[in-house]
Amino acid sequence: MLLLILTGFMAYPQRMVTGTVTSAEDGSTLPGANIIVKGTTSGTVTDVDGKFKIQVPVNANTLIFSLIGMKSREILLTASNTVDVVLQPDVMNLDEIVVTAMGIKRETKALGYSVQSVKGDELTKSNESNVIQSIAGKAAGIEVISSAGTPGASSKILIRGNATITGNNQPLIVVDGVPIDNQTLSSVAADYPFNDRTTGVPNSNRAIDINPDDIESVSILKGPAAAALYGVRAGAGAIVYSSKRGSSGKGLNIEYSVNSLISKVSKLPKLQDTYAQGDIGADGKPVYDVADYGPDLLFNTADDVSWGTSNSWGPKLSELGIKPVDNISKFFKTATSFTHNLSISGGNQQTQFRLSASRLDENGVVPNTDFKRTSIRLTGDHVVNSRIKVGGTANYSLSCGRKAQTGSNISGIMLGLLRTPASFDLMNPDGSYKYPTGQQRQFFFCMIIPTGR
Repeated sequence: MLLLILTGFMAYPQRMVTGTVTSAEDGSTLPGANIIVKGTTSGTVTDVDGKFKIQVPVNANTLIFSLIGMKSREILLTASNTVDVVLQPDVMNLDEIVVTAMGIKRETKALGYSVQSVKGDELTKSNESNVIQSIAGKAAGIEVISSAGTPGASSKILIRGNATITGNNQPLIVVDGVPIDNQTLSSVAADYPFNDRTTGVPNSNRAIDINPDDIESVSILKGPAAAALYGVRAGAGAIVYSSKRGSSGKGLNIEYSVNSLISKVSKLPKLQDTYAQGDIGADGKPVYDVADYGPDLLFNTADDVSWGTSNSWGPKLSELGIKPVDNISKFFKTATSFTHNLSISGGNQQTQFRLSASRLDENGVVPNTDFKRTSIRLTGDHVVNSRIKVGGTANYSLSCGRKAQTGSNISGIMLGLLRTPASFDLMNPDGSYKYPTGQQRQFFFCMIIPTGR
């Protein structure tokens, strides 16, 4: 038996081959590269310094080197036992790579379910303050609805329509493998507590705290596949955000960008501006006339030519020498938004980091409405060895804003603008909308029938 064993070793002699694998792009070493003896199952991987050693049978003469993101290469062995290999970067079509669950990347064609991907630069082009609203119009089957046109308003998103009648139809939001709460808490208005859905202000959903400039890519998982990956919370689909992280081999990278946006109301309702408020009697004269009551009465006697009715059948404004007022056009203004982003990233083959800071200042088309957000994000990754990699993220976000009343209530914007007659100017000469007492300047409808009339 000893003779047979020695014969076997003599029949299959081996030699030790060592070397280093580096990148052709910047000359850095490549840890985790695979080396396989062609025609066999023998192989190894490079260590954190890109070095390797492998036992090669004498009758084998080719090694195969491969690494994700690099082009595979076959090296023909010579008499030398030292082999240094340089791998070329493999330009991948990122449109075909998506993130599924827990940061796992897969090719779209290899998946058995529908998924779409949106790149981070597509989100920042729209300059939306809410990262949910940034997806609108960028993926098929995705419906994004903003609750209002004011800064900081929440956005509702549906994937392939409603999935349930009584439950939550919005998809699960996942950032770097961590689900986040995207709820919107409704406020109960004090002026009409029995119907709070038509009053109050449009609150923000918490996805607005995410800085779009920190997003590398977005994968939208549709149908039961999302539920299989993330559980019942993703029954209506899942939106998986992957944030930007540090890079290696390129030194310290500093980026600064500023985005600006100008918004205007595209179309306003057209109101009649020919007649004053009032009714026409049988004799052709106004039924209610300010002259009948005197200028010392309350409400609109100092501003309007006739009052006491909601009808617009008063005298012509041209006959009274009064220029009609377009309160709606005068009320809405041009809104501006500015976003400043600063990021610092870098590292080596073992450790990478990225630090970013962002500031958003947004004004609305409604006067005195705004939204502000300050966010700071730090990410770090460290390669312990060829099989273990650790990383972490710390994020700070502070958002606040002023919002306008909505819905059918006396503090709502459109209700007051639509019911104000063309003879009453809601704006003071100084551009304010308040009386000297500090109260809101608005039109009051009051019907008073005098005695003996």
